[in-house]
Amino acid sequence: MAAADDLEQRVREFVHQQVPCLPLDMAPGTDVVDDAKMYGDDVWELVEEFGKRFGVPLQRFRWYHHSGPEGCNPLWLFYRPWWARKTHVPIRLCDLVESARHRTWCVKYPESE
Repeated sequence: MAAADDLEQRVREFVHQQVPCLPLDMAPGTDVVDDAKMYGDDVWELVEEFGKRFGVPLQRFRWYHHSGPEGCNPLWLFYRPWWARKTHVPIRLCDLVESARHRTWCVKYPESE
């Protein structure tokens, strides 16, 4: 049990270090992307660093369910890009802890996609 608690604490410290606006005592259900107002490359960099730090392969990570690319294309005012029509899926602290524990990306995506 202590090892699991230690893992959760290490994930918390990692998230807080990468996203200082999130408190160290954040709730397990905290959406580390939306609650921190992250988007684009910042999301990818967080997830990529998480994968390296905790040995989690990211083949199952689907960026378009968490955020779109940075910047804006004026055509998006008239036509929503494909990724903006995807269901938002939170990356919660508890998902990161489970991913680190099982060493696989544990965020659940819609089965229809």
